Amino acid sequence: MVDYKAILSEIQQLYLADTIPWVIGFSGGKDSTTVLQMVFYALSALPKEKLSKDIHVLSNDTLVENPAILKYVNEQLEKIETAGKAELFKHNPKLFNVARVTPKIKDTFWVNLIGKGYPSPNRWFRWCTERMKINPTSNYILNTVNRYGHAIIVLGTRKTESANRAAAMNSYNNGERLRKHTLPNAFVYAPIADLSNNEVWAYLLQAPNPWGSDNRKLLELYRNACRKSKKK
Repeated sequence: MVDYKAILSEIQQLYLADTIPWVIGFSGGKDSTTVLQMVFYALSALPKEKLSKDIHVLSNDTLVENPAILKYVNEQLEKIETAGKAELFKHNPKLFNVARVTPKIKDTFWVNLIGKGYPSPNRWFRWCTERMKINPTSNYILNTVNRYGHAIIVLGTRKTESANRAAAMNSYNNGERLRKHTLPNAFVYAPIADLSNNEVWAYLLQAPNPWGSDNRKLLELYRNACRKSKKK
């Protein structure tokens, strides 16, 4: 059985351990939603005077997202920003930041596909991942590092997602909860690394969403995606 209280306690300890800002990746999916919920709950239980370092919630818009998913994510970001500034960091709203990043015009999907004649992305040639996702996110993190000196990237990555992901995460298992990122002076923290898919859903459906959303809508999005996939 998962000790969710222990995860929340760990989040509190790591937040209070230093002055390094957190950049929390948020895609709107189940894993990033779980992590952000846990951060909200963990920090809300701390004395307000202890909440003294910046939180950045970072979302990546590739500009080719499914309209229904994009609408859902944008709605979540608005609610997250409101709750973060008006409730969690009411004492100092400037500490809570919500940011959306997009690829540069030259790196957008249609410019590369039609303008430059790139083939459609496939498993052997995923040019879109670096240009549309990795680069915009990395630029934001680098700007954060340049501003503060360091940054801790909080992600919803889990070992059970794939064998490759588990191997990569285990390779950094040195008894510490932070591992070095490929970017300089940046570190990664994965609070739910050991949770299973079922444990993530169990948490989301039992713990009320702290920014006032309904996680059952998220579950329905996943169900609809599965139905469409089976019809193909």
